[in-house]
Amino acid sequence: MKGSRRARRIRWLLGCALAGILAAQLSARAAKEERPTRVVSGVVSDASENPLSGAVVTLTDLQDGKKTATFTGQSGSYQFSDLQITRDYEVQATFKGVSSRVRRVSTIDPRSRIVLNLRIPPPEDEE
Repeated sequence: MKGSRRARRIRWLLGCALAGILAAQLSARAAKEERPTRVVSGVVSDASENPLSGAVVTLTDLQDGKKTATFTGQSGSYQFSDLQITRDYEVQATFKGVSSRVRRVSTIDPRSRIVLNLRIPPPEDEE
């Protein structure tokens, strides 16, 4: 009888532990899925406001230094998605060796969609 009671107690404890683990995993998954994110997008243009296709736009995470880059499309547009709102970023465009000024995305800004249009002076004509 003692062995039967002990076995039931062990099964009950294992069941509680398993339920706790499953609850923690579901809670973590739900928190991750509901985590708010941010989108940074814009258009890269020259001084005459013509869109620049093929410009490289670099996003730098200021907490860990990680850099992510993308090319602009025909319309000069770019986009970075799923950015953490708890991190600061810098964005800069480069085209034919000439760069835009560095723009900053701050955690202080509450917007989930931020538009940063970047302007690059046109490259000097080669003579």
